[in-house]
Amino acid sequence: MSELFLVRHAQASFGKADYDQLSELGVNQSRWLGEYFKRQGIEFTKLIVGDMRRHHQTLDGICEAMGTRDQDRTVIADLNEYDFAELTAAYAESFPHDSLLQKVKNSPLDKKNHYRLLRVALSAWARNEITDVNESWEAFFDRVQKVRQYILAGAKSGQRVLAIGSGGSNSTFLGQVLDAPPETIFDLNLQSRNTGISSYFFNEKKITLSCFNMVPHLDTNELRAHVTY
Repeated sequence: MSELFLVRHAQASFGKADYDQLSELGVNQSRWLGEYFKRQGIEFTKLIVGDMRRHHQTLDGICEAMGTRDQDRTVIADLNEYDFAELTAAYAESFPHDSLLQKVKNSPLDKKNHYRLLRVALSAWARNEITDVNESWEAFFDRVQKVRQYILAGAKSGQRVLAIGSGGSNSTFLGQVLDAPPETIFDLNLQSRNTGISSYFFNEKKITLSCFNMVPHLDTNELRAHVTY
């Protein structure tokens, strides 16, 4: 059997003009994860990363802390996140009277209402109630499935793979393994912790979940306060 560590990127820059880069805390989270892997003697035979800056920056921090910065990586854009800004904008066009829209407008840095709005937008997306977007739910689901098929096709006994993706792509990957409905996938998505690890055992025919959304590198009295979503 092979083992996959599927990791969500570290904290990005919520509320900034450019979300797609790590915050200062995100840089530290990625390094702490790399230090954890090194302490545990965990080494990876293959690195896979999405094609977003926050994905690469997370992998950079992990590898730097592990002392493997020069290890080759395979870039798979299918691990990229859906466009949440586009989805919420399209939802606002279709459902302009939703009170959440005004709450988010009045307090744009309030994460609680932001995620509530995203949650209802995702449900509408999956039901094809918002269609003025560049990528349908079905297209997003299909490209994540291609990642899973790629990983299984490359299975080698004893191989350990590290892959860095986003909350949406990673939860959809898990939902496909568990054959879960979209609503469950979206619930998992919004539980995703930054640098959270979901691990799987797999061969060419089958993949099985081992653990979900774990942050053992932050499970200390000193670092527990730095868990983010």
